[in-house]
Amino acid sequence: MPIDTLSLLERQQLVNQFRILEKLDPDNAKDYAARADIIAHGYTIQYDSVFTEVYEEMDVEEGRYVYEVLDLFRVLIRSYEQLVDKQGLTLDDVRFKGFDGNNESRRWAFAEHLKKEGRWEETLTGGLNSHSIMTMTLYPRMLERFAPIRQQILASHSGNWILTADQIREIIS
Repeated sequence: MPIDTLSLLERQQLVNQFRILEKLDPDNAKDYAARADIIAHGYTIQYDSVFTEVYEEMDVEEGRYVYEVLDLFRVLIRSYEQLVDKQGLTLDDVRFKGFDGNNESRRWAFAEHLKKEGRWEETLTGGLNSHSIMTMTLYPRMLERFAPIRQQILASHSGNWILTADQIREIIS
């Protein structure tokens, strides 16, 4: 979302910050001076070049979706690992494939961020870019199939999040 206006107060604060950075970081002083000049003079057409390190916000719902997908794969992976008889299932069947970097770039970037934080370690392994648009339709279907199983587990108050091979197949099919 391009920024096309800033208040006078915002502009003054940004100019001051860029002038401070200009003094603190001589290697990048020229870049900070240019950014300060753009903001100070109100060259709105160039504001995008000032905010190159600031991305559009990810809304809470999209963040929740990423959490739900990662939680689902956590359950699938842990369940697979607990199966004595894998019944033909492989680790690749339950492995998180990532998000499509081209079409789900915010989800992919958020997953990368969570990986750096050390979250969902069993799920966020390897490359997290699926390079496939199929994840945009696959994961919602998997979550839909998991919903009744999840409800049963919650209703039982057992806290047993280990699925059977049949339940795993139902979710990944």
